[in-house]
Amino acid sequence: MKKNILLFILMLFLCGVVFLMQGIHISSFKTPYFSLENLYFKLEKKFILRLESLHINTSRQTDSSTEELETFFQNANYIKIFFKELIFDKISYENNMFTLTYFGDKFTLDSDYVTLIATFDGAKTKVDELLLKDFDFRFNGDINIDVSKQNFDLNGSISSFDINANISARLNKRILDFEISDARAASIDDFMDSLAKNIDLDEEIKKWIHVYIKAKNYEIYSFKGSIDTRSKKINRLDGLAHASDASLFLSPSLKPILFKSIDIKLANDNLNFTLNEPSFGGKSLEDSKVAITNITGGNSHIIVDLSSNEISLDDAKPILTKYDIDLGLLGSSAPTTTTLRLDISLKPFDIRADGNFAFSTKSPLRIGEASFYSTILDLDLNGTVLNFKKANLSSDFLDIDFVGELDLSSDKGTLDAHIKRLDLEGDLLNIKNIKTTAKLDLAKDFELSIADFDFVGNFSGKKRLSINNLSKMIQYSPLLSELNATAGSFKLDGDDFTNFGGAFELFFNFGLKDQNQNPYNHDIFTFLVAKEGFNLTSRSGNILAKNSKTGKLEVFVNNIIIPINQQAASKESKTNITYIGKNSSLSLSDFNRTLNFKAFRADFGEGLDFTGDYGNGQLNVVLKPNYLKINGTNLPDTSINDFLGGKFISHGGFDIKLEGRDFKDFTANINAKDTYFLGLKAQQNLLAFLDSIPSLIIFKVNDFTKKGFEAKTAQAQLKRQGDLLQIDALAIKGSNADIYGTGGINTDNKDIKMQLELHLLKTASSVIANIPIINHILLGENQAASTLIEVSGTYDDPKYTSTVAVDILSTPFNIIKNTLSLPANLFK
Repeated sequence: MKKNILLFILMLFLCGVVFLMQGIHISSFKTPYFSLENLYFKLEKKFILRLESLHINTSRQTDSSTEELETFFQNANYIKIFFKELIFDKISYENNMFTLTYFGDKFTLDSDYVTLIATFDGAKTKVDELLLKDFDFRFNGDINIDVSKQNFDLNGSISSFDINANISARLNKRILDFEISDARAASIDDFMDSLAKNIDLDEEIKKWIHVYIKAKNYEIYSFKGSIDTRSKKINRLDGLAHASDASLFLSPSLKPILFKSIDIKLANDNLNFTLNEPSFGGKSLEDSKVAITNITGGNSHIIVDLSSNEISLDDAKPILTKYDIDLGLLGSSAPTTTTLRLDISLKPFDIRADGNFAFSTKSPLRIGEASFYSTILDLDLNGTVLNFKKANLSSDFLDIDFVGELDLSSDKGTLDAHIKRLDLEGDLLNIKNIKTTAKLDLAKDFELSIADFDFVGNFSGKKRLSINNLSKMIQYSPLLSELNATAGSFKLDGDDFTNFGGAFELFFNFGLKDQNQNPYNHDIFTFLVAKEGFNLTSRSGNILAKNSKTGKLEVFVNNIIIPINQQAASKESKTNITYIGKNSSLSLSDFNRTLNFKAFRADFGEGLDFTGDYGNGQLNVVLKPNYLKINGTNLPDTSINDFLGGKFISHGGFDIKLEGRDFKDFTANINAKDTYFLGLKAQQNLLAFLDSIPSLIIFKVNDFTKKGFEAKTAQAQLKRQGDLLQIDALAIKGSNADIYGTGGINTDNKDIKMQLELHLLKTASSVIANIPIINHILLGENQAASTLIEVSGTYDDPKYTSTVAVDILSTPFNIIKNTLSLPANLFK
């Protein structure tokens, strides 16, 4: 039985051999796993296999030229041993297709990855043509392949993506060792794209090699490496290269760093770029360099070292911002001594920046939109910490030194400041030699707070400033101190410091009163500032302010009494301010008197230029340092009574011209008309004196009435020097009598020394004038009866004596003569 089975198997085998020797042809065959067309298979000592088409319903495992070469080397020996002829016109997978021929020791392979033409020569294989398509790698030269040992040696020249070079390589049991030398290329973009895909090079590293760093011409002196073709693990890479006309693009939005040339060294898995003559925006970056560490490892870093004595903070800020490092609102266009290191970790992605920015000469410095200058800046950047080692902030009103730190990760910081000078215009603020601490919070739109001043400010985005307790600022504000401010608060809000508004509440004790004499010492103000001007309104309506078309600040006051004194009013003002009053009064502190005006206007510049309106009358006062001038025209009796502090005159109008250094050194002319002098102590004592002397009864004329002494006109020329008020000339003309006088008053002790001549005009003198000869003796040339009266005592209680001992026959002419002989322009 066994013999029969063996015989049957042998007969089948012989039949199969006979069929194979005759040749088998299959036109088509299809299974779920593959399909073929026109298969021819024959045995002639070795197999002959021809196949027009074969499709395999699966994906091919190889996906690179190096893997496909490795597969060929592994199977080439079997092809040589078992086949005489092998022709595959088309073999396709789901992801690949190739053709293969072997005839007469000539082997040809053409696939999506490789084109290979080789000849078997004994135990070795000679390659006539080799093209690795995924590298665009074309080889010309000799390749010796030892199929039995699955290795090859290669020597020749290559071209790959416009790179031409010499190459030597050896593949031994899937380890590829190679060296490329004398390579030249105008660009390495395509080569690096292909290389990165095939050796799993990190995409960011690839970009730093040929995207962020660009050059026009590359020279690769040598490039050596060892790669596991199966795992794609890079065992070693070394190289030296040079490129010219190079650029470093830290960001597409930034201007590039330019350098004349670049030297590239690859060693120990680190790629170092030495930048030759680098510049940024035309400013030197000498000694700057770039390095990529652990190119193939798991802890790759990009190191960018920038160094310069020419770039500014403004130049560096966009670079730092690209890597999410914000120096806040700090900026400067001045050259700084700069060192900056960017350490970029790729997996996980992280960035650390370290550096120093410093200058020691007077240089511009900005905080937001505000421009200052600085005499020194020494600023360290330590990762996420900004360390102000030394810093100064100065302007025409500011000089501050400060040190401190700002943590960029939390956006919070603390600065210790020495305010050497802070002097705001208009005496608003005057701080000198004060040390304080400021808190920064960038998370809150760059918030700056100073607890010592109860100050909080936001300088980015919406601009907000607030002082909740102005009492902490009063000692540093001459203006608030002058206003006797006691408390208050302040708030500002705006899109920028050009257009903003706000409000403040102020408690003050400046002596202001309303028209009911109640103290005006508290109000709430709102304000609006724009390019066009400034507006301020008080809730009470007592004060409004705005900029005029000429740029002058106009302050409107309503229904209030304003205290004023010469010393304060004559000061030269730092601001050009005009005060416009309506139904308001001036309280003259120098005289303890109040002047009421229908309206007034006061301009403060070099001093005070004041004009008050009394309806038909007007008063103008000019006060400057060492200069005083007053012009009054048709002033009403109320203005004189207000100044004198009582009702001493009634009706009439008054003109005054006064000029001098101040109210203790001046000359003045005063004119009055159609008025009555009322209830003056001097008048009452004079009447009592006239009553007490019978010989003077004639001088008690009708002009001394219950309404007062009627004066048709009154004129006086005054001169004051210190405490002495000199009356050079006095002339009061009534209906029936005139009074002439001269003398002086001591304003300190109130002593008065005057000579008055009471001149009878139209009563007794008219009778005596009709008596010939006698009239000339008694009345003199002016035909008027008169008497001389000495005034002494004080002006609060004057004493009168007459130089006439018995009667009125003595006729003193000196006073009249002196008065009438004054210059003609005396009372002009």
